[in-house]
Amino acid sequence: MEPTAPRSLPTAGLPRAAVVILLAVGFVGYAAFLARYSASYAAGADSSGYFNSARLLGEGRFFGTVRMPAGHRHDEFGLGAFMPLGFTMDEQLPRIAPTYPTGLPLHLLAASWFAGWRHASTVVNIFAALGSGLLMWSLARRLDLAAGWAACALLLLWLSPLTLFASLQPMSDALALLWSLAALVAALRSREHWRWSLLAGVATSLAVLVRPTSALLVLPLALALGWNFRSHWLLILGGLPGGAFFCYYNWKVYGHPLATGYGNVWSVFDTTYAPHNLAHFARWIPALLSPLVCAALAAPFVRAARRREFAVFGLWAILLIGVYAFYFHSGEAWWYVRFILPAFPVLILAALVVCQRLGQLIPSPRWARAMVVAALAFGVVWQAQLSRRLEVFTIPTGEAYYLDTANWARRYLPPESAVFCMQVSGAFYYYTPFLLIRWDQVVVARLPELLAALRTEKRPVYAVFYDFENREARERLGGRWKQIATVRNATFWQLEADPVAP
Repeated sequence: MEPTAPRSLPTAGLPRAAVVILLAVGFVGYAAFLARYSASYAAGADSSGYFNSARLLGEGRFFGTVRMPAGHRHDEFGLGAFMPLGFTMDEQLPRIAPTYPTGLPLHLLAASWFAGWRHASTVVNIFAALGSGLLMWSLARRLDLAAGWAACALLLLWLSPLTLFASLQPMSDALALLWSLAALVAALRSREHWRWSLLAGVATSLAVLVRPTSALLVLPLALALGWNFRSHWLLILGGLPGGAFFCYYNWKVYGHPLATGYGNVWSVFDTTYAPHNLAHFARWIPALLSPLVCAALAAPFVRAARRREFAVFGLWAILLIGVYAFYFHSGEAWWYVRFILPAFPVLILAALVVCQRLGQLIPSPRWARAMVVAALAFGVVWQAQLSRRLEVFTIPTGEAYYLDTANWARRYLPPESAVFCMQVSGAFYYYTPFLLIRWDQVVVARLPELLAALRTEKRPVYAVFYDFENREARERLGGRWKQIATVRNATFWQLEADPVAP
């Protein structure tokens, strides 16, 4: 491997001031773009789960309150009968715990202090995107990519439909990218000053809080730090507070320092999934990053790609892709490639190091610059068209539907209402005061008793179904229901006659 001694950075003919101005314009423009399209709503299972967890943490609580009829057990009508999406139900006590790790909720909580809950996710996404972009630019220049190729690297990362998908809604992927990238960049700079090792530890702990599989960083970090044991101790010291909170929270909420809300997650890992998932990755990585990324296959033959930085990031990419190749959900749809989003920077940089080397073989500087412009234009046009085809920019509209539905319910339904639902249950737990009943979790044989308990408390009974669950839910619940409204993708129903007892 090549040494990592500081090198002079090429400017590709642009004055330093011009590069700084163009970068500033690009960062401000991208931030404005995300602010325009980002959705900051407690919507489906993931986004509502993160927001509900953040609100609990803001209230100094780890557990949520189970809304249920007074005088009855929380598991009397089915363990999950009163469990909104994004939560797990305690088998022994009437309390619910968030399913998701605390990393994103902690960021949402911090953002809410100065931007309010309504804009918390947007602030976090802008922070993650700009932070990742800054690190990507810095790393590209450290690897001696000229300003034009560094800009191409930045745009390929920012404009990827997958990056946009993760940055336009409350999801943990953009933060997982940011903190893993920060940890590795800081570790690589640890030889410059001891503080970088400490920062690498902090970033690593945040990466693990956001996504526990980021613990895989331990191997590439060890490679980055080398045999400097002082740096290893400083890394541990920097990560200690976050690691302690991670273990304490999991112990208090899930009963073990290393347990998570996902339950037995290893049940969805199997070697039989690898062929399909690897083929899925091979199909979608060049699509999401443009075919330019295929040039990374030639990186081992380019001298500039044999530096320590590429070894560190390459090991990280291999570990990440290798683990998620065995994960059941990785190959379900294009957006599940998001699990390996933190591996995208090294793929982009490896490809562009090859492209730059090819450009250096062109004798005319004018044609070499034209190659950079062509690559930039091709990448931008490719990713813009793919984002449009994948309907990435419809995300805010779909997420806002949940808030519209909850607002209608708060306006027109009595606050003491009991609402059968599933898809909107996490959003309704966040936005409304209703007693929520999961139609897919309630024990059908106990429905007459449950409805009797609701009548005793004088609770009117309603239901809210998305289109895809409407038929199955009504068949499962039985009884006679009257449709009273349609709001966006949801229909509202009122119970007129109870189902006949079996």
